[in-house]
Amino acid sequence: MRRIDLIAKLVAPLFISFIDAFSTNLALWTVLGSNIASMSIEYFAIAQVYHAVPALAGTNEISGSLNPDIETLEVEEAPTAGHGSTISLAHMWIDHIISPWSCYLRSPVLLASLSLSILYLTVLSFNAHMVTYLLAVGFNALWVASFRLISVVIELGATWAAPVLMSKIGPVRSGLWFITWQFGCAALGVAIFNMRALSQRLSTIALLAGAVLSRIGLWGFDLSVQYLVQE
Repeated sequence: MRRIDLIAKLVAPLFISFIDAFSTNLALWTVLGSNIASMSIEYFAIAQVYHAVPALAGTNEISGSLNPDIETLEVEEAPTAGHGSTISLAHMWIDHIISPWSCYLRSPVLLASLSLSILYLTVLSFNAHMVTYLLAVGFNALWVASFRLISVVIELGATWAAPVLMSKIGPVRSGLWFITWQFGCAALGVAIFNMRALSQRLSTIALLAGAVLSRIGLWGFDLSVQYLVQE
């Protein structure tokens, strides 16, 4: 499922980029049409799942069973409601809110999941910031789409390489290998870009090459961490 999700996130922008290279208006209408069509399919699928699994209709019973202690406290304290019962109830609610966070902070995969979250806080990818910069320095939409195509091919390769590597050396070591690769490629691309020994166009291509190659490490690390979290 994670691989399907990643493939969808990679292929969709690439498809729109190629359409935008020929006509922006056509790309806008394509996005609008695909959103309307997908919305209808999603609602139909949600309805099918909802009717196929009767337990989903038992919202009140399920949600009520999640807080038995709080409900018991409310029932017991109701006849003698006072300052003490209010404080006890408040303590129960605070503990109910803090408990999931304390459980997460004690998790053995805490650092790995935090690292994964921080990794996505970057502009070294084909997001709006990078595309805007490429267009500003003289690359047209076709060039951007070509760069994105290369990036997608490499990133899709990472989704196939990561499970193979994890099966041979384990998810922990594979995650370390992938994150090291990601950092090395990104650092090399940024270093060449800041040397200013090349022209702006060549230095930008070097930055793009480092960013694209680093995505192997990013997606591989993503899959490794997801495997650890789900274990």
